[in-house]
Amino acid sequence: MNHKPYNETIQPLIQVNNFSLWYENNESPVLNNLTFSIYSNQIALLMGTSGSGKSSLALCLNGIYPEAVEGISSGDIYFEGNHITNYAKGELSQNIGIVFQDPESQFCMLTVEDELAFTLENRKVPSKEMPDRIKKILQLMKMESYMKRELQELSGGEKQKIALAAVLLLEPKLIILDEPTANLDPISSLEFINLVHQIKQETNTAFFIIDHQSDDWLPILHRLLVLGKNGTLMANGKPNEIFQDTIMEKEGIFLPKKYQEPYPFDKRLIKQEQRIIYSFEHVSFNYKGIGVLHDINLELFQGEMVAIVGQNGAGKSTLLQLMSGLLIPDSGEVTFYNKPLGAWKENELRSKIGFVFQNPEHQFITDTVYDEISFSMRLNGISDELINHNVLKLLDQFNLTHLQHANPFSLSGGQKRRLSVATMLDEEPSLLLLDEPTFGQDAHNTREMLAILLQLLESGTSIVMITHDMDLADFADRILVLDQQRLCFSGTPDELWMQQDIISKARLRLPYRMEKQCRVGEQHDFVY
Repeated sequence: MNHKPYNETIQPLIQVNNFSLWYENNESPVLNNLTFSIYSNQIALLMGTSGSGKSSLALCLNGIYPEAVEGISSGDIYFEGNHITNYAKGELSQNIGIVFQDPESQFCMLTVEDELAFTLENRKVPSKEMPDRIKKILQLMKMESYMKRELQELSGGEKQKIALAAVLLLEPKLIILDEPTANLDPISSLEFINLVHQIKQETNTAFFIIDHQSDDWLPILHRLLVLGKNGTLMANGKPNEIFQDTIMEKEGIFLPKKYQEPYPFDKRLIKQEQRIIYSFEHVSFNYKGIGVLHDINLELFQGEMVAIVGQNGAGKSTLLQLMSGLLIPDSGEVTFYNKPLGAWKENELRSKIGFVFQNPEHQFITDTVYDEISFSMRLNGISDELINHNVLKLLDQFNLTHLQHANPFSLSGGQKRRLSVATMLDEEPSLLLLDEPTFGQDAHNTREMLAILLQLLESGTSIVMITHDMDLADFADRILVLDQQRLCFSGTPDELWMQQDIISKARLRLPYRMEKQCRVGEQHDFVY
């Protein structure tokens, strides 16, 4: 892929000099003596372990931090040669746009059209010009039909695209994207990255990307930065040179798949004569008169790992909420252990089914990590001694011990995700439902979480997870594919990878092991 050249002898767009950040009451800095530059028309990728300060750095670059968190900083950040403290409030954010890890947190209005119009109003764009600008930006995002949609109706990936559309309307000189592809289906992820490259080619816009996965970004990257566990800059340079160093593996960061297998686990042997614990018979669900899922028929078996895949808006999260009992189908029957789901008492159902939301913050209800994990244990009357033993064990398993007194809402995205899973394991559930369990996770914590899930499977827990990670889906016993609100496939991963029409229609991609087989010349009709 051709790069539009940039010149590092000219003044950088962003210059960071010896910058450090401390949160209130924290002795150790979150960011420690960082120095680097970003140039116009440059695409830079920032990687690092979960909790290393990546999102904090992004918020420092556009002036939100340290003021918003009552933090303390030292060192300097310059934008176009001017110290960022010299800019008036709001002026810097016009030039440095950011799409947050959780796009919901930056929405101000109820509908897509109003959200985009609000951005244009802030730029004092004449109202008569707004409809045309909104139409053009939605065309660019391939979301023309979403103009009148309510934001709360959108899938996580669709919200991500609307957040980017709003930032693009600002016409900033630098766009910061925090985990921009984590909620996108495999093909939308590629399209998003191609869109970034297109914008960069057509303008002088620079991009500062935060992502745990680098494979698809590699062809368009100019620079790679790596934050270490202690908030220091461990590497800053050409991506391929850094990836060949041992520093990434030591830090527990995902290498591109050509350097390292993403999940070094053996495939499980599927047990025969499994017990059916869950069934859907002709289940349909509508939202405000619009069909979301149609005529779903499926069975789940004890000790089975099932991955749900499909393009954004296919109904994956809705299916998971129907399984949990949080939503009631408009037609059809759902049974759990041969008993209609509606006949279960609420406390019985919650003790047997654990549900991890796509957005971890939606399930936090206490002020500390420790209390969050112990909350349901206390409701169930467990002794303080046993609670303490169980909580400390879970804190250790999910690498959260050092954060047990922290507020759950203050954690990084990856730490919030680990906490949300840990809260569901205070008792061993019969069924664990996970919506994007590896979102925001580095390599080390992803593999640790997978190891914990494997232990649960061996003890008989059934696991159903939504994922856009085809390598993770490849590890499941069975894959369910949703397309156009219907279940279009249920079978083993190997069976799915041979179904070219389904892969194409549902906007999926092959896992790395299958792509690798294709490249070495195996004679199969696979899809790239």
